Amino acid sequence: MWIASKTPKLGVAVYNWKGDVRSGLPLEIGETVQILEENGGWYRGFSTTNRSAWGIFPACVVSIRPCTVKGSGATAIAELKDDPLVREIACVLRDWARLWKKLYVERETYRFSAVAKVMRELLSGRRALLAGTLTQDQTRALRLKLVAKLDWGNR
Repeated sequence: MWIASKTPKLGVAVYNWKGDVRSGLPLEIGETVQILEENGGWYRGFSTTNRSAWGIFPACVVSIRPCTVKGSGATAIAELKDDPLVREIACVLRDWARLWKKLYVERETYRFSAVAKVMRELLSGRRALLAGTLTQDQTRALRLKLVAKLDWGNR
């Protein structure tokens, strides 16, 4: 039996999921979903990037994140409290994945390798920021390094 969430929850997909069940909502890594109901190991909700895309998905493919709620009742909208740099890295990695695939198909091995290296560094840095185990000085230095990597890729 589906149980409505008392307060809106946000989840971020940590795995790709094809949505290969009836009323399934396909998810890509990093995609944000608002969770409206739950039933055992399943959630029902919608994608925050495309509010018309809604459906069910396994609880194991999303990580619940802290959020702020704007509005109330059926019109309540949840927004992530995540660090903006962490969100930016996730968006950039999704964009660069398309470029990376294109470089592979076109056999541009040098650029392919360079982009892959920077993507790994961004993933590692994002993971460190999310873990929250760094000192303030380490966090500041890492943030500067990550912003420099993002700037490199946007040239």
